[in-house]
Amino acid sequence: MRHGDPARAAALMLLERWEQRHIPIDELLPELDAALPDGRDQRFARQLVLGVLRWRLRLDWIIGHFCRRPVDELEARVLTILRLGVLQVGFMDRVPERAAVHSSVELAKRHGARSASGLINAILRAFIRQPNRVRYPDPNGEAARYLSLYNSHPQWLVERWLERMGREQTHRLIEANNLPAPVWLRPNPLRSTAEALSSELELEHGPHGYLRALEPRAVFRSAVYADGGFQVQDPSAGMAVALLDPQPGERILDACSAPGGKSTQIAERMNDRGCVVAADLSLRRLQRLRENAQRLHLHCIHPVTWDACTAGRAHFDRILVDAPCSGTGIMGRHPDARWTKDIDQLPALVARQNAILAAAFTHLRPGGVLVYSTCSLEREENEEVVEALLNVTPTARVEEARDYLRDDERAARYAQALPGQHPGDGAFAARIRKVAT
Repeated sequence: MRHGDPARAAALMLLERWEQRHIPIDELLPELDAALPDGRDQRFARQLVLGVLRWRLRLDWIIGHFCRRPVDELEARVLTILRLGVLQVGFMDRVPERAAVHSSVELAKRHGARSASGLINAILRAFIRQPNRVRYPDPNGEAARYLSLYNSHPQWLVERWLERMGREQTHRLIEANNLPAPVWLRPNPLRSTAEALSSELELEHGPHGYLRALEPRAVFRSAVYADGGFQVQDPSAGMAVALLDPQPGERILDACSAPGGKSTQIAERMNDRGCVVAADLSLRRLQRLRENAQRLHLHCIHPVTWDACTAGRAHFDRILVDAPCSGTGIMGRHPDARWTKDIDQLPALVARQNAILAAAFTHLRPGGVLVYSTCSLEREENEEVVEALLNVTPTARVEEARDYLRDDERAARYAQALPGQHPGDGAFAARIRKVAT
């Protein structure tokens, strides 16, 4: 271990910040790059942070087998250091066991937990000597509890998925969530092509015209990125825009637009001709949208600060409502979301989704198309929100996704992408037409 061990120290500090404030981890991770000038340290610290968040429940289960005190009674910093140590011992093959133990003890000594260094040493060494002491619930008798603990997902969520999807599909889903999330690129057809990008970056072709980055960090340092040749976007995120099918010259509203991945995709599909009103409440996130649009050399996007629940007169040809949601479809890419979401939050989310969709529909011209989408896997936030609009809105008609996303296995009446079954994250989309009265 190098003097001071900056990568592990930075990971510890960042995890503690997250535990205290639950800021989305993708907003905190850039702090690691700023704190760690060495690229190897940056990569290792990110592995540690994301690994602890991804495996948090299972790490605590393992610690509990070797600790005489209940895990939830441990001092927060001691528990975080233990999680980092168990992650390195049990989940990271390239870290020697002795280095994992020594670095964890030194981390405690250097960062205000010296009195717990003996406990940390004893627990990690016991885990190394007797890993088989760790026992999990019976996979058959306690399926939900077993899948929850072993795959580190909230039990309430596993129970919901088991009831709706069955064991095989739930198992595939949570296993997919624990794999490293690929970095996908969407070529900007106004600036480049898949072939041109592949000649400059290490890529492999993926579904629906997307490209997978084999060297993700090189992507953001490339000249072709700076010149707007592509946008980073998951294939499932593009499903809603494909279903919207924007055309050049149209007036389009992206009602919940920031940070702008879908807004920029809409503008590209319109050949940058027409008007895309990109609305959001967050000024900070709208600034990210402006930066993306400028980098991609798109001029038809007009960011505005606007509350999506505001009704108004119909004057848009097409509207995208990418509603704020529980994010249960992107818990692989955002493992921290597993621990900040709760079933009790669903009713408030659904109420807001209903309000946003109803308000957006008032802005749609007769004959126009609205696409409602989420990155949720939950019926309450998806099908049931759409059906609620249909039940009270005589002019709303669902147009089946399979008629517009042809030869796409994700499309039926609605479009639904599932991790473990389809490439990429989880997402939902529905196409709704406003018929003339």
